[in-house]
Amino acid sequence: MKPKVIIPTGIGINSHAELGQAFKNAGAEVGYRHINDLIAEPALIDMYQLMGLPGGFMMGDQLGAGQSTRNRIYDSGLRDKLEEKLNDWNFPIYAVCNSLQMLAKLDLFPIRAGTVKNDSGKHETGSWDMEVNQKSNSIWLKYLKEYAAPIFAPISHGEGRIIVPQEELQKAEDMNLVALRYIKGHMCKYWQSSRGDRYNPNGSISDIAGFGWNNNLVLFPHFERLLKNSQRDDKALLQTKKIRYKECRDTPDGLYEPTYLIFKAAVEFVEGKK
Repeated sequence: MKPKVIIPTGIGINSHAELGQAFKNAGAEVGYRHINDLIAEPALIDMYQLMGLPGGFMMGDQLGAGQSTRNRIYDSGLRDKLEEKLNDWNFPIYAVCNSLQMLAKLDLFPIRAGTVKNDSGKHETGSWDMEVNQKSNSIWLKYLKEYAAPIFAPISHGEGRIIVPQEELQKAEDMNLVALRYIKGHMCKYWQSSRGDRYNPNGSISDIAGFGWNNNLVLFPHFERLLKNSQRDDKALLQTKKIRYKECRDTPDGLYEPTYLIFKAAVEFVEGKK
């Protein structure tokens, strides 16, 4: 039987279909469960071997990104169940964008962290180059550590500045929590030049793009939205100036390889536990 992944759905929770497809491409069976059902019966999560927490303009971000969903969960048993699973090495969790913000506001990070609005004062959308922390022990990054080509994925957020007190930032480094970092530049040069020479899309002092602990991957970039190689927004550049991106590959069936490798690693991990 295929490993089973649970993905919450409900009013204001978006991009669950893309996340589900990323898991399906990697060989998992996807179960969508309404968040109200999970609040009423958190033990439903125990029926699954992985979890995907989607992100995408959750509840319109009008009350602060992830805040309204956090409010619904905070005083319920679902928060306790999430804490249990986030501390379970054998239960991989992928959480992206609004779900990162939600987990931070639920105080479920291993360090004190929060998010505030981008320094540009507006929603930023584009794709960004990243590098993998080679020291990270997150199972999700198993194959990306061996990936020679540049890694990039879409970002789309209005509240993307990760705020971490200096002492907590040092703790994150000491605990090896940083999974992905933004690197200076962007594959679409017009996007970079229009916003200056920056190393992240939101104005954070830190270059952190994602955290990893206990086989969780909690990040801002939307790898799950870049499923097919044909979706790449640097496709014309690849065809005309095969310089920097000449090593980028796709799978035989046209999947964007970094996305496929992230989800494949987690699904294989669970299969190996059977």
